[in-house]
Amino acid sequence: MRDESTSDTPGFRADTARTLIVGFGNSYCGDDGIGPAAARLLHASLGPHAPADLLELSSSALELVERLAGYRQAVIIDALVDEDEVLGTVRPLEIVTGRAVPGLGFHTAGLGSALALAGALGMDVPPAVRLYGVVIREPRVFTESLSGDLTARLPGIVREIAAAESAHEPRMGAPDA
Repeated sequence: MRDESTSDTPGFRADTARTLIVGFGNSYCGDDGIGPAAARLLHASLGPHAPADLLELSSSALELVERLAGYRQAVIIDALVDEDEVLGTVRPLEIVTGRAVPGLGFHTAGLGSALALAGALGMDVPPAVRLYGVVIREPRVFTESLSGDLTARLPGIVREIAAAESAHEPRMGAPDA
C-alpha cells in the first residue's frame, strides 16, 4: 500500500498551506486508485505556487484526520463503488458527523466519527472538509493502472471537481490553463 505525502511547492507545510488535497484509495487495486490519481492531477493543475499540499493515503479515516491538522480546508477524493451509476460520475458527498464513541478503531471509524473524535480531543482540523466520490465498479484485480475508461475520463473528473471547488472560499487557487 502506498502512503505518500508530497508537495511540489518548496516550503509548504501543514501550518502554512491553506489546502490539503487528499487522494484516498489503494493505487494497487485498479480503479480504487482514482482518488490518488485525481488528486495528483488536480494538485498539478493548480501550478507550482498554489497554497496546497498533496496527500495520497490508503489507510484509515483516523490517520487521515490526524494528517488534516493545521490546514484551513481539505478536499478529499475517493472511489465510490456503484454498479448502476455511470463510471467516472463525480458525486459531492455529505460527511455525516458522527460521535466520538468508545471502541472507535482503525477499521470501524468513518470520516464523520473520526472528525468528531478529533474535535473532542481538541485537534486543529480544518473547518471546511469536502468529500468527492468518483464512481467505479467493484475492483476485482490487482494492478497499478486505472481501467482504460476511467483513465479517459480522468481529466474531465478533475475539471468537474475543480469547478465545484471554485465556488468555495478560500479557494485552492486557479487551475493552470
